[in-house]
Amino acid sequence: MIPPRNLLTEDGYDLQWGTNVIGHFFFTHLLLPALIAGKETSPDGHTRIVTTSSMAAYMSVIHWDSFRDGPARKKLSLDTLYAQSKLRNSLSSIMNRQISYLQDSLLSDTQIRAFSRLLAILSTSGITGNLKTELNRHLPSIARAIMNLVLYPASNGALTQLWAGTMPETIEYNGQFLIPWARVGRCREEGYDPALGEKLWDYLMEEIKDK
Repeated sequence: MIPPRNLLTEDGYDLQWGTNVIGHFFFTHLLLPALIAGKETSPDGHTRIVTTSSMAAYMSVIHWDSFRDGPARKKLSLDTLYAQSKLRNSLSSIMNRQISYLQDSLLSDTQIRAFSRLLAILSTSGITGNLKTELNRHLPSIARAIMNLVLYPASNGALTQLWAGTMPETIEYNGQFLIPWARVGRCREEGYDPALGEKLWDYLMEEIKDK
């Protein structure tokens, strides 16, 4: 979250976009076959993917020309760069499209139906830095001191993820945006835009195709 502006990934992405978006997408993409196989031994017969978003998702749209370094990226605040990465993490249509993509490759129709029953898109913080963790290390010391007065213990951050990943009732919350603590909320409207999800899917698949 809001690292120094000069930090980029080895592939040249804005560090927040590369870490929170490209990295998460590619990692999940690699894990899908194992996750689908895992449903066979799951107590409820399902596989669950919980993506950690943030209340920062409410604070920005996607700025398409800012993913790599350049004039457009430099014009945006570090907060905005963080927020757009968290909006991407709230887009349920991206993960639903990953499941559809596999239908033509390694999965049977039965596997697709069983797997796609649950996909939880999860927000674990009420505001940016709502938990007392090292996520705030790049904030000015005064800002950290003030925020520490109102932050929740880091252990609280696991409550909603554990609920989404383990409780029987969350089977019904496929594609939902969850908020602290263990509740269904709603992201900004762009988070449910299928056209935006389609565009981001095409972009992300292009970025990982040679990896």
